[in-house]
Amino acid sequence: MNLIQAIFALALMGMVVAGGIQYVNPSAMTKSRLASQADAGFSVLEGAYRSRQASGGTAPPADGWQAALFPAFGTLPAAVSGLSWSYGVQAGGIWFCLSGPLSRGAADPVTGALTSLASRRPEGLYEVTRSCGGAGGEPAETVAATLWMQRAAR
Repeated sequence: MNLIQAIFALALMGMVVAGGIQYVNPSAMTKSRLASQADAGFSVLEGAYRSRQASGGTAPPADGWQAALFPAFGTLPAAVSGLSWSYGVQAGGIWFCLSGPLSRGAADPVTGALTSLASRRPEGLYEVTRSCGGAGGEPAETVAATLWMQRAAR
């Protein structure tokens, strides 16, 4: 009986050494899911904005952007993890933003998810800060991911 246990122990030890132990990181899965949801939402908003432009429409006003874009040019995407969508028109340009409070400060997986989207967007047209429109510095109690539709030269 001890011989069988020894063989199984050696076999198990060999599998661990040769293959390693792979752990599934739940935080990484959450981050990936949130990033996908946010990216899809930004794509829907950008598509609606560009469709309105292609049909001859001008940029929607900040106070009536949802009615100007939806349902005529798509469907407003669902909010991501307690955040909300907004739209802004300012001297620096026109943007869509996904923003809201962070439950665990800068360590919140939402911050990591939104930051990871920077590699999927053109440089200088996407930024993650504390406030919409790229203002406020690094995320802390709040996070704001801004995707610029039009941006003035800096």
